[in-house]
Amino acid sequence: MILQVGLIGLKGHQGVALGAIARREDCRLAAVCDDDESKLSEVAQWPAADENTLTFIESQQMLEEVALDVVVEAGTDDLRGQIIMACAERGIHVLAEKPLAFTPDELDQVRAAVASSGSRLSMLLTMRYEPAYLAIKQAVADGALGKMCLATVQKSYRLGQRPEWQKSRETFSGIIPFIGIHALDLIRYTSGRHFVSGGGYQGNIGHPEIGDMEDSACLALQLDNGASAAVRLDYCRPEAAPTHGDDRLRLAGSEGVIEALGCGETVTLITQHEGPRQLELPAPVDQWDNFIASIHGDEECLAPAADCFYITEVVLRLKEAADKGIVVQLRSP
Repeated sequence: MILQVGLIGLKGHQGVALGAIARREDCRLAAVCDDDESKLSEVAQWPAADENTLTFIESQQMLEEVALDVVVEAGTDDLRGQIIMACAERGIHVLAEKPLAFTPDELDQVRAAVASSGSRLSMLLTMRYEPAYLAIKQAVADGALGKMCLATVQKSYRLGQRPEWQKSRETFSGIIPFIGIHALDLIRYTSGRHFVSGGGYQGNIGHPEIGDMEDSACLALQLDNGASAAVRLDYCRPEAAPTHGDDRLRLAGSEGVIEALGCGETVTLITQHEGPRQLELPAPVDQWDNFIASIHGDEECLAPAADCFYITEVVLRLKEAADKGIVVQLRSP
């Protein structure tokens, strides 16, 4: 069976799917939708496209006119929840950008729509599939750290030229849901712990040209075993920096400390019984291959719908906490 795939939005990590679609014989790019006609004009030259790949400006028209099995959603944050629900109504599997919804109320609607549809849903939590974090997850599962005491994450990016939709709170979810979701998910994914409460601060201190978009944020949280977590986010990485991002994850436990630096280039473990050593990293996992295999029932999805709903709720509640200057209680997954 050849899966008919549609792209809705060309504003995110749609490349996760495009490269894999081009090399897989069981997937075909049937249609592409975006509100930028200049981007659509390039579709015919994509390796993943064929002479029958259709293009659309309106997602609703595409869903009505093309029979699709899978949709990759990578549009603006404000429309994502409605698109996921429209796909769920048609039984279409969805690999979506993050966060899954714009508000907590909309998230409840998306969760209900997906639950009643039978379609598969996952989110582009791309860092789960990277070697460094797969290695850390395994080390923690093997007991290398003992009892978890503290988790800290940094995500720092170059600001670059931000698209207009990210400069407005009407269309952009904010720094905490947009990049903080990766940081918080890494803590949950690698440590196996979940969050019970949290608060934070956010703002735009040095970049008035980006409008409503925040340039920095800090979060403090409590984990379910009483441990603490801290997350720092910024778009202040200088343009002269050698890489676009500077990601760092550190987990400290009663028996050891593990740390990933340089956007996951190295992972160092030190324990009560052994000095610092760099861990051998496993091969990366292809997220598209894993998602398609989960649709066929051949593999467990590494970013299952339940995890995606949970971490989306966490970041939406933490955005509320930062907006209001309060501490919020977070539900268990």
